[in-house]
Amino acid sequence: MSLRDIASPKKKPPRPRYTRMLTAREVRAMKKRGYDAEREVVHMFRDEGYYAIRIPVSAPSREPLPDVFAIKGKTLLAIEVKSQVRYAYYKRDQVSKLHEFLQMFSLYPRPYAVLAAKFKYKGWWFGLAEKLDDYTLKINDGLRWKELLAKIEP
Repeated sequence: MSLRDIASPKKKPPRPRYTRMLTAREVRAMKKRGYDAEREVVHMFRDEGYYAIRIPVSAPSREPLPDVFAIKGKTLLAIEVKSQVRYAYYKRDQVSKLHEFLQMFSLYPRPYAVLAAKFKYKGWWFGLAEKLDDYTLKINDGLRWKELLAKIEP
């Protein structure tokens, strides 16, 4: 044993983190679930009279693009959609991209950054991202469909 070893005892090695390796089939299933949720949101807004479109982005991008974009009258919506089992987590950078996108359309007096989460067997929950922060949507925590429409429509 050297003096260096005596002076600075070795630290314990960091505990290995558990990460699950996904198969190609599981990755495709996750992507399809997200794609289907985005399409469902588009149809929900179209049924309420909005012009809505899904913006397909195949990979994470630095461009401020939402998953779904909707307009009705003077209301502009940038929507981030997630399909999860228990809770949906929206990182600050995802929320900031929604706000950056809305800033490009400053002519609209009522822009909203909307967070949408579809929970398996439990339905849809929504939230409004009014400030740049991390957000979490859980089942029974947030706005239901009619409550969201009441908040964003005049």
